[in-house]
Amino acid sequence: MKPSFFTVRDNYPTRASVDRTALYKAIGWDALVGVTAYQNTCATRVSLALVRSGMRIPGRLAILKGEHKGSLIEPGHARLSILLQRRNLLGLPEVHRGGQARQAIGRRSGIVSFWHIQDGSGPEEGHIDIVFPDPHTVDGPACGSQCYWQAGEVWFWPLV
Repeated sequence: MKPSFFTVRDNYPTRASVDRTALYKAIGWDALVGVTAYQNTCATRVSLALVRSGMRIPGRLAILKGEHKGSLIEPGHARLSILLQRRNLLGLPEVHRGGQARQAIGRRSGIVSFWHIQDGSGPEEGHIDIVFPDPHTVDGPACGSQCYWQAGEVWFWPLV
């Protein structure tokens, strides 16, 4: 069963309140704090929010301590996005291309996955986040950490 967006948002560890070191220590991943491959925490944050909201994620790594010890989470953007498409998780997302996502999502809330983020500084990357109505604009969405509306493709799972 899909959790409500408000439950997910309440369980989402923002970068402003929980930095990477604190995030990894809270789930027992102390050994990964300095590992380059685990510098990006977007999928870990979204996975953890979903687990805390009652979902079971068939991820690759287990939470090693805390209330959800033993639960699995997925630390990779692409793998988490693909897992979330399962019917027993969030199902198929809305897919938006060519800069249409921001307007299409509008003032709805949910999970958003940005694909083919090109900034010219390296390989194409992705990002997964929560998305919700921006309190500072009339019609735009905001993300929990960072939105990439220029991405080549954006997947959106609405949550109410």
